[in-house]
Amino acid sequence: MKQVPYRTEEEAGWVKEFLLLPLILDLMEKDLMLVSSGSSPLKLPELYMAVLRELQSRITRELGQIRQQMRRHGIKVYEQHRTGAGLEARYLCRGYQYEFSMLWSFARAEIDRRVTFYLGEVVLK
Repeated sequence: MKQVPYRTEEEAGWVKEFLLLPLILDLMEKDLMLVSSGSSPLKLPELYMAVLRELQSRITRELGQIRQQMRRHGIKVYEQHRTGAGLEARYLCRGYQYEFSMLWSFARAEIDRRVTFYLGEVVLK
């Protein structure tokens, strides 16, 4: 009988992305609200809103792809919390239980890295 493999690093990365991408979407939504309210001192608000919407679309597509991969590999996040210290989640991967946690400082660095990456893609497109 074949033994079920444990979670791979790639699969753990999907869980991390699954938790981080909604945070980035929340950040984009808050920025869109701020820019569209007219209270920001930006000279080209329409341009910034278009960039933010493009980023949201890109992130939403990526999140959908990650969800598909997780489903195919039998990964299900069944509990997640935003605490004072950071993000925490519990998930199943092919019947095995795992926990994930990330401090806010690390999450912020990851979010900054990802948004910079996405902005580079949007600008160079």
